[in-house]
Amino acid sequence: MEQKTEFEVAIVGAGPSGLAAALTLLAEGISDIIVMERFTFPRYKCCAGYITGKTKAVYETFGLNIEEVHYSLIKEFNIFYRLKKRQTIANQFLYTNRMIDRVELDNAFAELAKSKGIRIKENTTISEHDTDKKELKLSNGERLTYQKIIFADGTSGFGSRLQPDRKKNIAMQLVFPHVAPEEIQIHFGMTKRGYGWVSSYGGFTNVGLTDVFDKSENYHEVFADFMKKLGLQADMSRLRGAFTPMEIGEGKVGEDVYFVGDAVGACDPMTLSGLRYSLDSGRLCAEAIARKDDCLYFACIRKMKKKFALMRALQKIFYLKFCQVCVFDIGCRCCHCMIAYVFNHFFVNKK
Repeated sequence: MEQKTEFEVAIVGAGPSGLAAALTLLAEGISDIIVMERFTFPRYKCCAGYITGKTKAVYETFGLNIEEVHYSLIKEFNIFYRLKKRQTIANQFLYTNRMIDRVELDNAFAELAKSKGIRIKENTTISEHDTDKKELKLSNGERLTYQKIIFADGTSGFGSRLQPDRKKNIAMQLVFPHVAPEEIQIHFGMTKRGYGWVSSYGGFTNVGLTDVFDKSENYHEVFADFMKKLGLQADMSRLRGAFTPMEIGEGKVGEDVYFVGDAVGACDPMTLSGLRYSLDSGRLCAEAIARKDDCLYFACIRKMKKKFALMRALQKIFYLKFCQVCVFDIGCRCCHCMIAYVFNHFFVNKK
């Protein structure tokens, strides 16, 4: 049987934004879709593995019940500054699963898309892209053509070649078997302009660090030092890292090339929260294509651009030493109710 090589919409990347776009296109009556994914599901994603009630609600609009992928509400989380515990905050919004990662969630979303007839071409990368001919050459030598293309392949994917250079955050993560009390720790003061986490749940521990990327830093050593100070030991060869965007890029290049998720910069630069923004950007981009009205998507881009510019400014202020001392040495001691409210509603409930 001859393989189909012409598609109305090609989507590069089968993460949340790419699949949100595919499912929305299908709901809008466009079924001539192909999604290309460089890995094979279930695939690993460098992510702390948490989602909030807001993100949960968005997934449910696509028909995915997160409780079926073993997500449940966490009781509380602890705030640390320079390794000293400052405050315990009752959790209102965070959910996690047994492995404290996104593997099961992403796989379930992919299976949902496949069950609706969406074709996902796994273990596939792009080697060439001719925007004039609207043609892709794949890693296996196949050539595909499209009418519209959506890049949903992250900060450093193939689509990044068509975007301007942007500042970025780095996130590092190590998940390993470790029996410990179920707990979430959020650590500040371990990197210059980022935070860390230590999460234990169901016999596994997830340790992570973030920072505004500085190419002069040896982040492997920074992470190893964090582990040492925590008194934890694990196989450092399993350490994974990823970049997340700090700025919104171009939502569209030319007439037919769109960008969603991290590829466009749909990620809060301060908290590195991106799931809900990714899902929304994929949905709105697909609606714009289906309804032939790019204003729908450009409005989303403008809104994120304004919001994230504010978050970048707050990030610079928040990580000043004076500000951190005020928050953690004074605020957590004297204004703990206010600190709890801010962390729950501003820091946590943005993923």
